[in-house]
Amino acid sequence: MLKTAREAAEVIRKHRSSSIDVVSHMDSDGVCAAAVISKALDRLDIKHNVKFVRMLYRENLKKIDAPDLTIFTDLGSSQMSNVREKFLGKNVIIADHHEPEDVDGWPELVHLNAHKFGVDGMHEISGAGMAYLIARELDAGNKDLAATAMVGAIGDIQNAWGRLSGYNREILQDAIDAGVVEKNMDILLYGRHSRPIFKSLEYFSDPAIPGVSNSTAGCVSLLKELGIDLKHGGKWRRPVDLKAEEKQRLASELISLAYTNIPDDLVKYVPSLVVGETYTMKKESERSMLKDVDEFSTCLNSTARHEQPLIGLEVAKGDRNTYCRAMSNLIRYHRRNIAEGLDFVETSGLKRGPKEYIQYFDATGEIKETFIGTIASLTLGNSNSDPYRPIVGIVSTDGMAKASARCSKLLFLRGLDMAKAMKAAAKAVGGEGGGHAVACGAQVEESRVQEFLQRFEERLLAQLEVS
Repeated sequence: MLKTAREAAEVIRKHRSSSIDVVSHMDSDGVCAAAVISKALDRLDIKHNVKFVRMLYRENLKKIDAPDLTIFTDLGSSQMSNVREKFLGKNVIIADHHEPEDVDGWPELVHLNAHKFGVDGMHEISGAGMAYLIARELDAGNKDLAATAMVGAIGDIQNAWGRLSGYNREILQDAIDAGVVEKNMDILLYGRHSRPIFKSLEYFSDPAIPGVSNSTAGCVSLLKELGIDLKHGGKWRRPVDLKAEEKQRLASELISLAYTNIPDDLVKYVPSLVVGETYTMKKESERSMLKDVDEFSTCLNSTARHEQPLIGLEVAKGDRNTYCRAMSNLIRYHRRNIAEGLDFVETSGLKRGPKEYIQYFDATGEIKETFIGTIASLTLGNSNSDPYRPIVGIVSTDGMAKASARCSKLLFLRGLDMAKAMKAAAKAVGGEGGGHAVACGAQVEESRVQEFLQRFEERLLAQLEVS
């Protein structure tokens, strides 16, 4: 794999005076992957453009020009036939971790994909990680960019077992050695540095904690029962402010409560979802949303969801002024959108698939297609949904339907791979689809949505029977 990364680096050096485009996936991992490559090119004074796309559907590729060199990051491998059709004869680098499609006869391609080298791209390295391998080959001084690669890996939930694994461990060590990341064991609460402890608890919903998840009163009551002070010196205490013995009491109680609400076959996975490795960006300010790698990833994802990935790109590359302020404003807007989207789903309700396994909602005309996946994910943690069944959000425009599916980490740990089911189901009805095991999407004709949902559900149930 490193040999191919060196080959990609050499191709970049040969084109340092040519026109270069970096084309990346429009999500947190994709933003980080583009940031890693772009920062590495900046350090070599290599001019380039950065573009973002959701998927490399044929219609999207028509809008992408073919310069002297195109570097695809966090996408390209799973839609190789589409890319080859457009870029055959042009110099192309693909740095991706999605399962690749087999395509022959493309001598100008350097294909750096984890799966080609026996590395599991679902668990062991992200798109940003693949981009980092190239950046490190361009210059060993780029090891500080390992922190950005980690943000991408966390964005793709590659720490689902409570820690990063596989090749991600080497990237993590590079970040630690470069002095940019710190690793600790802690309760896996979101907003460890930026939120009051009761707020972090309120948003802990995977696994769902009865009486605590999505309940401010329940969180405050639990903390008081455990003798954990909410404030100190007039200021709200954050998760990082808790003493070791307080964290131990809280973690034990969360695990015990979660056990009462978990299917028997999933109980064994609960501890690793409550306590695990946490990763801190050492050079960020103490109460910043960018201090914790997990929250950093969510911030970048919000820029992509609102079709402003270039803002996220600049923040990931190091901007803490203009673009960072723009991101903060976007996050406030993002939160309002979340509230409105969740209210719509709660009011309209969820439907079940033909076999009663999947749950879905149609938000056509109500929620932007770029935002539908976020709403699907957050709906899983609400009382009106079943957290142990996959959920699909649908938005239709001009006769085409975009579907986004999400499932809990527990289903992923049990072996459910929605991306494979999504891709096969979409293909069966003449559409296209793919993504990740816990978060994926598809595009199909609006008239075939119900057939698509049926096929998607059947494939998921078939996976569960095998596992």
